[in-house]
Amino acid sequence: MKRILLLHGYTEAGFIFDTLRPLLPPAAEVLVPELEADLAQWPPGTPLTAVTLARYLAARYRIGPHDVLIGHSMGGWLAAYIKEQTGATAILLSGFTDQAKIVAAVRRPWVLALAARSGLLQSRLASWHSLRRYRFDESRGLHTQLVGRTPQLGRRYLWQQLQLLFAPVPPLTTAPELRLHARRDHIIRPPDEPYGELPGDHFAHYFYPRLVVEAIRPFL
Repeated sequence: MKRILLLHGYTEAGFIFDTLRPLLPPAAEVLVPELEADLAQWPPGTPLTAVTLARYLAARYRIGPHDVLIGHSMGGWLAAYIKEQTGATAILLSGFTDQAKIVAAVRRPWVLALAARSGLLQSRLASWHSLRRYRFDESRGLHTQLVGRTPQLGRRYLWQQLQLLFAPVPPLTTAPELRLHARRDHIIRPPDEPYGELPGDHFAHYFYPRLVVEAIRPFL
């Protein structure tokens, strides 16, 4: 049985896989890296991109070609780069391999750094705005949970995640084995490449885990 690593997305944690994990093969070894802990020791001044973090995670967790990476959103972005370096199988859930697919009004590094380091992203105004404009009833509770935990995250960690999302990196030379995505995803636009369509929204894997497991079973 292959080892499975679950990689979470921006402002998320391992709980984002709570509904999926029990449906994975019971004999599989499942690891759920917490990026906040992994990045806490990141050396100041060391470039942080999807490439450099992928290299670090590959070494830290001894990832090899027999491992399976399942990444949600930003975690899928990381999974794609870990695959390129290790030959592991990469499965993207509402993920991306093109940064242009991220729905974002602001992308300039200095603006993102200011928003994160000033605490603006953790302000009541930012939380109110995020909750007010959310339009998906099915995942509203989960989204509210994620927004509610954002003020508890360190400002440095938020800035690190933004770097992972938007820092320039060389184009990928390998493709993930599988992409699963919902057309109504308003955070990451659907890929141009072939993908398996899921119902729901950006958190489709959380509400339709059996459909996800059915799709990924051939890779396990």
